[in-house]
Amino acid sequence: MKKYISAVLIGLLAIGTFSCTKKADVVGIEAKLPPVQLSSLGLQSTAPFSTSSVIQLSFGATLTKLTPGAFDLEIYDNTTSTALTAATLVQTVHFNSWSGFDSTTPATTPASTPVGTQGTISFINATTTYPNTLVYNGTILLKLNKLTAGKIYTLKAYARTSDGQVSNFTVSKMIAVN
Repeated sequence: MKKYISAVLIGLLAIGTFSCTKKADVVGIEAKLPPVQLSSLGLQSTAPFSTSSVIQLSFGATLTKLTPGAFDLEIYDNTTSTALTAATLVQTVHFNSWSGFDSTTPATTPASTPVGTQGTISFINATTTYPNTLVYNGTILLKLNKLTAGKIYTLKAYARTSDGQVSNFTVSKMIAVN
């Protein structure tokens, strides 16, 4: 009899364990996500680079219930200092949107031109299970012609939304120029 009771209890436990499914509370989780999050910034090739180089940066970002606005890059001379607070800002590259040429590129520049005056930005959206959240996998082509040879640079990126919210991401000593 004990054998049968044990078998029934084990059977009930197994049914309870394998028959329960819990669906994620997508709406509840999505409400807790940040409205804008720049999550990564990286290089597609290794340094050192020359001042005539065009480098390819990649970035990852998410927007929840918002649309992209501007995107900015700040380049700091970080050759001698160890902290960003002591680094010197040497260049700012502004993109009016997350797709297209930098803001200094003339409007008459053909769309087939690979890189604008300072750079070009583009993205694709990755799939997500959250209905109001978009994931962005982006690429930035950046000209290094305004940088000085023999220096090491830190890069700080700002992802902005159309309503002005911002997230930033910094990579110290990311670019070495020979």
